[in-house]
Amino acid sequence: MFRTANLALIISLLALAVSFYGAFNRSSHYDEDVTMQHTQRNNGNTDQQILPQSQVINRLNAQLSELELRIDDLESRNGYAEHAMAGDEFERAVLSVIEQQQARERDEMRSKDPAYAFYESLPQDYEIKLKTDPDYAQQINRELNSKVLDSSLPALERLSAMGQLQMNMYVLNKTQMSDYSYEAVDAILKIAQQSSDEKLKVQALEVIANTPLTDARVADSFVAIVEREQNEYLRSMAADGLMLQYYQSKSKQPELNRRVAQQILSLYNHGDLKLKSLLKNHMFSDDMLDELNTLVGNG
Repeated sequence: MFRTANLALIISLLALAVSFYGAFNRSSHYDEDVTMQHTQRNNGNTDQQILPQSQVINRLNAQLSELELRIDDLESRNGYAEHAMAGDEFERAVLSVIEQQQARERDEMRSKDPAYAFYESLPQDYEIKLKTDPDYAQQINRELNSKVLDSSLPALERLSAMGQLQMNMYVLNKTQMSDYSYEAVDAILKIAQQSSDEKLKVQALEVIANTPLTDARVADSFVAIVEREQNEYLRSMAADGLMLQYYQSKSKQPELNRRVAQQILSLYNHGDLKLKSLLKNHMFSDDMLDELNTLVGNG
């Protein structure tokens, strides 16, 4: 737009110059004719002819100066606009780089912590809708349960669904939900036990080690991991999960509580020094060992 305006002004300037030239030539020819036809006129008459010519020249000079000022002003604005456009382009480029970096970081976070990859896609009113709309909560939980159980889905997607399902339980202040079933928990435990990908096994057990579901079959899975797993971190998490099963069953499931106590003691008494050290670290003290022995009738 500024270039078009500049071109128009240049054309105007050229037209003005032509007018200037034409006016000057006409005045010159007029003076010559007057001189030839009126050689007897005095100097006063000649001055009267020159005065209008000077006014025309002054007026044309003034218009020329005004046009030059307008050109300078528009060029200045054009330069500012180009600078602003360059600034806008630079800002867009920077924002694009930042967005790409954030996308990479999100991908890395999803890979490192798939159980919480769902956070970024949740609507802002997600939690309040869970709390105030039972139908919505039921629908979401049912869909998440289906994802966890669907072995055709990528393992990371199933872990993310389980992480969201467990978060929903926390938001709703529940320790039990029909959609948070043993089958769902077992599906994640199977990934932790059977996957050939060590990283995936760790991620799966991190999701499920603190499960609020108290069940003898869950305790059995933790025992199996402690007994068979070579990875010390996995064994440590499984020991945590087993101790949590013990604490959670204390108040409402005395039979299960006693059974888990026996499992812990069996691992401790029949394991090697490494296993004993691992279990003792998770029992925190000798007092806990005495408590377990008393519970199973060894005290």
